[in-house]
Amino acid sequence: MFSSRFFKWLIIEIIAVVGIGAYVLIDSHDVYQWWVGDTHFVQSSDTCDLHVSACDVTLKDGSMLSLEIIPKEIPLMKPLQFKVTSTVDLPSLEIKLFATNMNMGLHTIKLNQTSQDVYEGEGMLPTCVVGNMIWQANVILNQTAQSQGAIFTFKTDK
Repeated sequence: MFSSRFFKWLIIEIIAVVGIGAYVLIDSHDVYQWWVGDTHFVQSSDTCDLHVSACDVTLKDGSMLSLEIIPKEIPLMKPLQFKVTSTVDLPSLEIKLFATNMNMGLHTIKLNQTSQDVYEGEGMLPTCVVGNMIWQANVILNQTAQSQGAIFTFKTDK
């Protein structure tokens, strides 16, 4: 008959095949979304221009959120100061920043609370030879059960 060693190897092989199959067939993004939950975003107004002033949005829970980028010309390959004002009290916030018309990578900017309702952080945008990049800044308020966020869109000349 079969020895106990045979069954041990059979179980190890089955576990290996199931593990490889799960790795190939299960989408890691879906698992990540299941783990962290969904973020409910609110889009900023189309008339808002971060080159002129800060942009304000009202989140789904009624609280206000404002994003400002300094300097106002939003130059590429130079340090930018990101400032978020929000009545939601959290130790930190983060901005997920990416270009919408070309893959320029995903840039995560962590904002730390500098004073009451004010969060600040520093980041830099990469340059592109094509120019006229359209950027999307997703401000994410990581709260306990459900995250909220705001989407801000702006353009850079180069």
